[in-house]
Amino acid sequence: MAVYKRTYKAYSGALTPAWSRFTVLSRYGLATLFDSRPFTAYAMLCMVPFLGGLVFIYLGHSNTAQLLFGANFNASALINNVWFLTFLGFEAWMGFILAVWGGPGMITKDFANNSVQLYLSRPLSRTEYLFGKVSVLGALLSCTTWIPALFLFFVHAELQGNGWLWQNLWMAGSIFLASVLWIAVISLLSMAVSVWVRWRIAASALMFAVFFVLPILGFAMNQILRTEWGRLINLPYVTTVIWAHLFRLTAMNRHGGDLDAIPLWSAWASLLSVCAFCFWLLDRKLRAREVESS
Repeated sequence: MAVYKRTYKAYSGALTPAWSRFTVLSRYGLATLFDSRPFTAYAMLCMVPFLGGLVFIYLGHSNTAQLLFGANFNASALINNVWFLTFLGFEAWMGFILAVWGGPGMITKDFANNSVQLYLSRPLSRTEYLFGKVSVLGALLSCTTWIPALFLFFVHAELQGNGWLWQNLWMAGSIFLASVLWIAVISLLSMAVSVWVRWRIAASALMFAVFFVLPILGFAMNQILRTEWGRLINLPYVTTVIWAHLFRLTAMNRHGGDLDAIPLWSAWASLLSVCAFCFWLLDRKLRAREVESS
């Protein structure tokens, strides 16, 4: 049939609900990341601490397994708030590398190819676009932080028994809140860096600089000015201060971490300021602009 003889009609099929349109970006974002075999391999590697923790909990509650492997330890004495904080911290840093690896590329390509205008010309708001991108990192980091940590928590509670769950239920809330705080900071920082630095490698390097170079500058500031307020630009330190209070660490089990150098409220203010600054950067840059070719 010739083209001019065709009768064109508007699309009459099912429409995607407005509330879930951002999931289209999430689905394709995850598919793009896992198209890379090295990224997929590293994502699987992030599950190794979880499997190790699961084996450790099982050994701690199985006398037969301890006799078989020649181990002898008491799970109830070792698996406590310090153990879960250590596990969560290790997984958080592995998730950080995951976010640095895959996060910037999700937005830098859109800006480099002027694709943002195409996205925002659809029935998709700036908030939905950003949430679709952030939800990819949120899902990845959730699978490496609070989801495995809570799974281990409830497995240990089931094996321990004797009311351990109700006595330590606050720890489950600490695991979730600490993870959500970390995910929010990493995701927003990754998106903010990506919209201002359109080269993925440079964006990843800038994220590393924020977490490893700024602490050095803060230490230099402390030494020059003889103060402790330089620690406020040390994001790993202020995060550790907040996590230590969430997990109710005492001075005896902080292992000399000097976590009382700054007040708790200042650590919260530092992280919340970083989130607010990232929101401001995204609001300034994430706009549809008309591109004219000469």
